[in-house]
Amino acid sequence: MLLSAKALVKRYGSGATHEAVSDAALDLAPGELVAIVGRSGSGKSTLLAMLGALTKPSQGRVVVDGTDVWTLSEAELARFRSRHVGFIFQFPSLLWNVRVVDNVAMPALLGNTMRADAAYARALSLLGGVGLAPRARAFPNELSGGEQRRVVIARALVNSPPVLLADEPTSDLDEDTEQDIVELLDRLRRSEGFGLILVTHDVGIARRADRTYEMRRGVLAPAEIERGEAVDRHTRRFGAAEVELGPGRVAAPVAAREAVHLGRSFVEAARTWLMVGALGFAAVLLADLGVAKYQEMRVRERREHLAALETLALAGLRGNIESVADLGDGRYELTLYLWNVAGDRPIYVMSPSVHAYVQVGRGWQEIPLSPLDGSAAAVLKITGKQTYRYAFEAKLTEFARLFPHYMHVRFSNTMLVSPQATPKDDLFERKDDHYIYLKPWNVDDRTILNDMRFPGTPPLWISMPSH
Repeated sequence: MLLSAKALVKRYGSGATHEAVSDAALDLAPGELVAIVGRSGSGKSTLLAMLGALTKPSQGRVVVDGTDVWTLSEAELARFRSRHVGFIFQFPSLLWNVRVVDNVAMPALLGNTMRADAAYARALSLLGGVGLAPRARAFPNELSGGEQRRVVIARALVNSPPVLLADEPTSDLDEDTEQDIVELLDRLRRSEGFGLILVTHDVGIARRADRTYEMRRGVLAPAEIERGEAVDRHTRRFGAAEVELGPGRVAAPVAAREAVHLGRSFVEAARTWLMVGALGFAAVLLADLGVAKYQEMRVRERREHLAALETLALAGLRGNIESVADLGDGRYELTLYLWNVAGDRPIYVMSPSVHAYVQVGRGWQEIPLSPLDGSAAAVLKITGKQTYRYAFEAKLTEFARLFPHYMHVRFSNTMLVSPQATPKDDLFERKDDHYIYLKPWNVDDRTILNDMRFPGTPPLWISMPSH
């Protein structure tokens, strides 16, 4: 088995009481396509991050290509990810300041998995395989959304990983482009022989899979197709039969008929009271059923309201790092953006709270950060794309070096999201963690180029997917 995960659990929150993923188990064979469907916030991305050695599970085990992933050290994990797992995230996350071929070759260059000439030969071959050989020297912002996604697929495959993880790889594409990308992934899976786990909202895409799972509130289960079943309904009619006196039949004697009359008033009274009691009991049952139905309706409405609010906050609003600039002497300027991708109605964000951290050893050390304009402290009405800026100081001499010389920096942004400017009970707390590798203030380019192969000047910062 290429990948095997057992009893995976991920807990968050104060005291780690909230389970984002509960006791998940999943296997993947070479060349197999497994699809995971589910609503936003159901735990799909968290599960994928644990499978791909990005997020450590609270408990459970992940074995990829014969290696027990979460027994590795941080440095071993970084090397393992670069060689054994390819990632395709919801958004392209390309480096905008280098060309397409450089983006594709970058994982091989940073991971030292092959020589520079071999890395570029592999990158050009993959770009040809995804139909972008003529665009190899273009910059990412010169490509369409579908072309950018093809570059991401090529980049994910540059180190020939046996496992490819795709998290909503077509979520922001039109229907025709979406089909092209899915067909491309399917073709590459068959030709390259990697196992593919695909997270998607689209059941039509999931139907291509060898196996499909559904994620619901952190619980992973095999997906079942609901089929309507015909139910025969036979009507039974109850009532008194008509009895006729036929030939040879004689009427009962008078004495017998009189005997039947004995106690008739009592029987009729009892029947009346029983009927009244039954009607009263039925009325109580109907009232109780009505109350239960009303309560069920209110619970369902509340659940649907919360689900709609969660979808608005997580899927309707996109947030990421737009740029990082060097201010000199260990000070930097961070520009974040929030983007209302739907745009059909405004989304309100209440006072985003941003903090910056540098990884030191296995922990994180907070560094000073302050807003550069007033918009970061206000209630933001997001109708399109809006940026806000911060200054931070990262003047550390000791820090974790996940790859040579660069600092591993995390920006944590907590905000309250609502469809209303003055919300009552329709608030959703959203937390975004953005990760980058940042060039230190006291290391010159020549020192970095002695250890790293960059196609040009070492970049000031390198964006990393959330993990």
